[in-house]
Amino acid sequence: MLTWVIFYFLWDDPLFTNASPIDGWELKDPESIELRREIRLLTIEALYRKIEMLQHDLEQEKQFHREAQAREVWTINQFLRILPHEEAESVLINRKVNDMDPDFSFEAALAK
Repeated sequence: MLTWVIFYFLWDDPLFTNASPIDGWELKDPESIELRREIRLLTIEALYRKIEMLQHDLEQEKQFHREAQAREVWTINQFLRILPHEEAESVLINRKVNDMDPDFSFEAALAK
């Protein structure tokens, strides 16, 4: 997080601002100031934890997709060893055509 973002978050804290020209605008009670700081710092900590969780989830999702892609390649290679060349070529051509078709969905085709 950028430093100025944290200071913006604490913009009305007496530690980071000059006295306000508006009477009653700034907090003067030390206990209220301390509680507000604690709440804001806990909020920042919660945001950092959420970011860490999202980064972890994203990494797991990436790993899942890498594994799924490797599984698909492995399966295709196994079929290519078994199928006659002409049939394998026909399947791969159909797949390529379906990949280029923006209206085609492999997921929808499997659901039929």
